Amino acid sequence: MTLLYMYRVSCDTGFAPCVSGGCLSLSCCKGGQIRNNKDCLTGIQYWIGSKKDADYERDDVYILGTYHDKFLYLAKVSKVLTMDDYFSNPDYKQRTDNIYDLVNGKLSRNKKLRFKDSKKDIHADPIQQRKDMNGRYVILSNDYIYLGSDACEIDIVKEFGAKKQETKKYYDDKAKKIIDSCYVNNDNKEHSPNKPIIRSCNQK
Repeated sequence: MTLLYMYRVSCDTGFAPCVSGGCLSLSCCKGGQIRNNKDCLTGIQYWIGSKKDADYERDDVYILGTYHDKFLYLAKVSKVLTMDDYFSNPDYKQRTDNIYDLVNGKLSRNKKLRFKDSKKDIHADPIQQRKDMNGRYVILSNDYIYLGSDACEIDIVKEFGAKKQETKKYYDDKAKKIIDSCYVNNDNKEHSPNKPIIRSCNQK
């Protein structure tokens, strides 16, 4: 089975998705929700990690992000880690989206990424952090296309893409048709985000 998730990327900064070193990761922003002050396990990260809609180890599972209705990125899920495993693994510590540390069995916001000339860190809000945690999993891909500031219009992507904050799901033939239309735009080049994050401190 082929499954494609499509959603709108609200901010393309190099944080979510995070693309570097031949790997695309989605560790924050597409996590769970809070409803009536109760944690709700939902969102792309949770759906994929829990194998709710498909088994990423057996099926072909893709994520497609649009930015201003343009094709921004397409990623085939290669690996899924729990948030604890991702944020405690030294192999991932230098990645831009590694904003949590595992301390005494609990994730806490570290100080490795801040907006320049701003008093606020990225995801400094405890509510946003709680939503991140409700994603439970981190999605990794080594088979992706990321166009960043060179995002382009593709008719079928624009037609079937999410219009608001919802996530669209397409299976098999329809999914493959959309995916194929994106691969035509693969130029095998590295692209910069539309609005790159400017760091005010070094990641260590």
